[in-house]
Amino acid sequence: MKKILILSMNNACRSQMAEGWFSYYGKGEVETFSAGFKPTFLDLHAAQSMMDAVIDITKYRSKSLNDVIDNRFDYVICLDNNIKDILPEFKNSPTILFYNFEDISSKDIDDEDKRKVYDDLRDELENLAFDFIHANIKALY
Repeated sequence: MKKILILSMNNACRSQMAEGWFSYYGKGEVETFSAGFKPTFLDLHAAQSMMDAVIDITKYRSKSLNDVIDNRFDYVICLDNNIKDILPEFKNSPTILFYNFEDISSKDIDDEDKRKVYDDLRDELENLAFDFIHANIKALY
């Protein structure tokens, strides 16, 4: 079983959504974790958007990198370029990949646009998870 860590700054929105997708597409083949450098609380807009896609992340909690650092990961997926310079060394020398997804949880978004912004992020993260699992873990057809 491969272990994947998904990192963002706060572990409130992007990494939680990505954890849901990676767990879904990697079921039976991967163990997925998410964490942040400054964990806060699960973004309820992110949870609602994921629920609309039938992925329930409402029981997820924001975790600090310190909560998971002792694991031996095969992959570390960073969703924020701002964490590049503060990454610690990981046991087992995992493959570290960087993607830059905007931190929408800290943006001031009109209520009318909020749903679309979260849904767009959800869909982009789904594409990342599907493509990654398909290319690196198991064929998804």
